[in-house]
Amino acid sequence: MRSDKQPKDSGDGMMMTIADSFSLTDIVSSDKAAYLEHLQEREIYDQTLNIPYPYTEADADWWINHVTEETRQQGRCVNWAIRRRDGYLVGGIGFHGLELGKTHKGELGYWLAKPYWRKGIMTEAVRRLAEYGFVDLGLIRITAEVFHFNVGSSRVLEKAGFKLEGILRNEYRKDGKVFDGKLYSKLKGEL
Repeated sequence: MRSDKQPKDSGDGMMMTIADSFSLTDIVSSDKAAYLEHLQEREIYDQTLNIPYPYTEADADWWINHVTEETRQQGRCVNWAIRRRDGYLVGGIGFHGLELGKTHKGELGYWLAKPYWRKGIMTEAVRRLAEYGFVDLGLIRITAEVFHFNVGSSRVLEKAGFKLEGILRNEYRKDGKVFDGKLYSKLKGEL
């Protein structure tokens, strides 16, 4: 790993620099307002499986508490905030259900506030977290699933070096509709 990309322990948790003015850091209780602001965007809901809409205070409280407990149990963070230079949360990225030390693979999930779309931020975050997963967490396979119509997310993964493994036929049910997904992966040897 390049020395300028080494994760830094800020005293309040891990910080990884991405892009020019953004970083990945631990999720904290003061992020609640940002979650409530950004996750009211219907397009984020439409492109993701696990983010509810409308997004409520109870949803934000549950997520922050879940991540806090997960970090405590794992001994390190597996879900991060994407932050601007001023510390304001503008997205999230992490591994779904990862149990450190018990598996060789992880499934990546992410979202980004709409004003930051198409700026390369998420591509860099995916690259950075994949590198961290392989080097620091000991993973050898990282996957990501996207809805078949989510062209932006497919592009993010492809630019970050993930390869399309296949179409997941009738994989998802959301809002009364059943539709296909795409499975992407990256292997440690492809860093």
